Amino acid sequence: MKREKPLNLEKKLIRNFLTIRYNPIINSKNLASWKDFCFKTSDPTGKISEGILLNSIKNSIHDDNKPIAISLSSGIDSSLSLALLRKSFPKRKIIAICGVFDNGFDESKKAKKIAETFSAEFNVLNMGSMFTNMPEIISITQRPRWNTYTHLIAKEAKKKTNFLVTGDGADELFGGYVFRYQKFQHLITKKDNWLEKTKKYLECHNRDWVPDQTSLFGKQIKFDWNKIYNYFKPYFQNSLDPLSQIMLADFNGKLLFDFIPTSKSIATYYNIKSVSIFLDPTLVNFALKLPINQKYNEKTIKGKLVLRKISKRLGIKHIEEKKGFSPSLLFDWKQNGKTIAESFLLNRKSQIYKKNLINYDWIVKAFHMVESDGDIRYLNRLISILALEIWIKIFINHDLNPKTKL
Repeated sequence: MKREKPLNLEKKLIRNFLTIRYNPIINSKNLASWKDFCFKTSDPTGKISEGILLNSIKNSIHDDNKPIAISLSSGIDSSLSLALLRKSFPKRKIIAICGVFDNGFDESKKAKKIAETFSAEFNVLNMGSMFTNMPEIISITQRPRWNTYTHLIAKEAKKKTNFLVTGDGADELFGGYVFRYQKFQHLITKKDNWLEKTKKYLECHNRDWVPDQTSLFGKQIKFDWNKIYNYFKPYFQNSLDPLSQIMLADFNGKLLFDFIPTSKSIATYYNIKSVSIFLDPTLVNFALKLPINQKYNEKTIKGKLVLRKISKRLGIKHIEEKKGFSPSLLFDWKQNGKTIAESFLLNRKSQIYKKNLINYDWIVKAFHMVESDGDIRYLNRLISILALEIWIKIFINHDLNPKTKL
């Protein structure tokens, strides 16, 4: 397949990647409108959604004897995907791969039991250090991004099959970000206009930026929060209830311009077909229009209520809390990342300073913030800026081999 052209050093794109983690394309044909979230469907038992999901499997995976790999955590999305795969293909070989990070939350024991329940071969994959492999990670997506370590799941899957099933889209369609909904509802007031709601929505994504965001950039990037806020105006200036507005923003944000493009880039790189049964167009159109009370329960603070109904019927014993494959950032930073980041980011000859993209004094402050109290927000920004420097060296200056281990 033809690879997408890498980004150039367009300042707007760098500003967006370092502030909201993706670059929104405001005229994308795939954007949902607020009208798409108006309640027009209902599925209190989950039986309609289950039928559509089974059709999604039928439409996207050929019924043959070739094995299917699945990225399996112990959460509801991947567990349900596995159960429905087994229901669709009673005798087919299914290979479940669970990623584990050193000192991170280990889902493998629970995931193994789920795999056994649905007769899947189970594999634990040690994900290694995110920092030492960052050139390879960045070269795969051709973006200044670091949180794409799930490529290792695809790499492992490719050894045994050409199909990899993921749970992408379930959170955005069925209401999985309960921590965000709860915080947003706590922050907003009835009098808030779109701008106030946008600011409070971004506060629910505050690991993507820092309080002194305007000081982060160099002279070549004139940062203006209002330009960021305007991306979200269509999502909060409409007649939807606040929870539907936040779901609209989630769907049109990280799902469309972060998760989906990342999955496509990884699949292209490894020449593997990556399938999320939740992204079937029929299911998307149906799920967007489900009422809020079939997605999220404010009293119990539980989401994905429709998927829970299906899971219960199928006998799935998933974990309640949303985890997924996530590294222990501070642990990896102390073990590997700090030394690597210092060699790039405390070197005044680095490209981010030569091109006046990043403020060196802010970098020094950020290192201190992480060192003194483990500030995760500043750590996230340092890692993102490290990714930018490595990306420039690979794709702009061409003086760093993507296969280099740091």
